[in-house]
Amino acid sequence: MNALDRYLTALGQGMDIIAAARGLSERDLVQRGASDIAAREVVHLCDVYFGRCAFSAKQRTARSTTHPLDVLSLIEKFALRARTQRDAWAIRSELCEFRGSATALRKRARDLLRELQPPRTPKKGVRITRRPRGPWSLTITGESADVADMHSALDNERPFESVKSIFFGGKSGARTTATTQVVITLDELDRIVDGDGEEITLQLTNGSRISGADLASRVLSDHGYITLVHPVEGPVNLYRTSRFANAKQRLMAAAVNPVCPWEKCNYPADECQIHHLESWQHGGNTNAANLATCCPYHNGVNDDDPQAPPRRGRLARIQGKVRWLPPWATNPGSPNENDRPPS
Repeated sequence: MNALDRYLTALGQGMDIIAAARGLSERDLVQRGASDIAAREVVHLCDVYFGRCAFSAKQRTARSTTHPLDVLSLIEKFALRARTQRDAWAIRSELCEFRGSATALRKRARDLLRELQPPRTPKKGVRITRRPRGPWSLTITGESADVADMHSALDNERPFESVKSIFFGGKSGARTTATTQVVITLDELDRIVDGDGEEITLQLTNGSRISGADLASRVLSDHGYITLVHPVEGPVNLYRTSRFANAKQRLMAAAVNPVCPWEKCNYPADECQIHHLESWQHGGNTNAANLATCCPYHNGVNDDDPQAPPRRGRLARIQGKVRWLPPWATNPGSPNENDRPPS
């Protein structure tokens, strides 16, 4: 039996592999030779099929499947798209008993999702899509006649420019002055003062970016803020008063992290929660040095307990910057950092 045969044989024992991972963390699996991606997938599947579950009967039945590991990962991909845990376990239960090729299983999974989750009727409103790189989108949903009238008012040759003209051309749609924070490190401030601002890209706490030249020409409102951040020390500490950050502490946290610092997250600070780097329940203070902006999802999955086995990683401040430490990280000096280059 060659290496390929051994690999395919091992891969076919999907549930046995998952069962053997009970009690192990991602770090444990990485230390045994797994990639970080494979470790994360196995730990997640182990939690699904062997962890606590409200649908224990379906869970026990699903554990008898003979699907290989890659097919179990495929099933989980569709289960995670379900809107409720009940629907997710309905998908897992049926697909774990499915007999056929992986291609046929994928087709059945798509059909199941459509059956369990009929398309929702779009609601009237305006939705913004923020991209870490490239343009953003503003989507308008409304009555067909209203949207058709809006579209007909646009210049087909210059649609975006005509939208800007409609929004900002009159009093009712006048462009608002900046009211979110502009984040400037000390070295960037020097370059702006020296007249080299065109080379600087500044991050605003609503997730957008402006150049140093734009900052110099833009009129800030009376309630706008510019925060200077030391490139190594970070923000100045305040004192422990309560679990919840006050307004000034929120401003300082947003200044340091204009978006959620978790890896590949683009959630703007203005809509984030305030996260304790050292959790409050484990003695962490509510001061600027221990606070960071964090989106609701990543704030919930952060590994707060330093004594518990790491599962999803955690945020930490390294040399003044808040960074995501993966669960297998052993060297805090080389974590991932959610710094985005200019678009």
